[in-house]
Amino acid sequence: MAREALKKIVVFGGNGFVGSEILRRLSSAPLVQAISVSRRGVAPSHCSDFANQVEWQAGDCLDASTYAAALEGAAAVVVSVGSPPLPGDVAEARRANGATNVTVIEAAAQAKVGRAVIVGATMPPWLDRVAEGYVLGKQDAFEALGAFALHDAATVVKPSAVYGTRHTASGYSIPLAPVMAPVSYALRLGRPVTGFLAGLAPSLLGGLLEPPVPVHAVAQTVVDACLEDEYGEGFVALGVEEILKRC
Repeated sequence: MAREALKKIVVFGGNGFVGSEILRRLSSAPLVQAISVSRRGVAPSHCSDFANQVEWQAGDCLDASTYAAALEGAAAVVVSVGSPPLPGDVAEARRANGATNVTVIEAAAQAKVGRAVIVGATMPPWLDRVAEGYVLGKQDAFEALGAFALHDAATVVKPSAVYGTRHTASGYSIPLAPVMAPVSYALRLGRPVTGFLAGLAPSLLGGLLEPPVPVHAVAQTVVDACLEDEYGEGFVALGVEEILKRC
């Protein structure tokens, strides 16, 4: 009987908060070859417990030639790259959240990668005015993902605020769950009320009262989008409710 082939999954942004958790889960998935592409190309200290189960490669999201080889034969590509939704330089924020994603998605299409997954966000509408560059960049990324979906499978995962243990560049850990997990639980219990309030003022409260989600649930949603048959064609958007099912 023929042995089942490994599925190569390439993750951009694997050194980050969500990206590293995605790699953690891929590293233990059967028949998966996980590859992380980042500027440094080395595993951060907080990934030491699974680092030897991942291939760490150097590459620049904006220069497809630096990672074209990694995409060859890949079953899926994950893009978890971007800057926070904050006021500032519009052009730079658009590049960080848009061009980085677009270049990877277009390179994946060129390499005939079967699936593409982008980690986005669920946000209140008024953020369009506060963080214009962030919003424009995400729009660019989603348009590229939509074009990808014309021929292959595409998924955008849109969490609300994400909690877990973050790590600084020096490896210092910042646990967010003690504060955000109770808030998430309370908002989930109060869904009927918060949903009603959001309906009264959607431009102000839409997306703002969504329960925070744990990073492990976001990562598992992404992994499922890469591997499960139900996400194998067309364009799929997975929001807070779908992510919470993985808690």
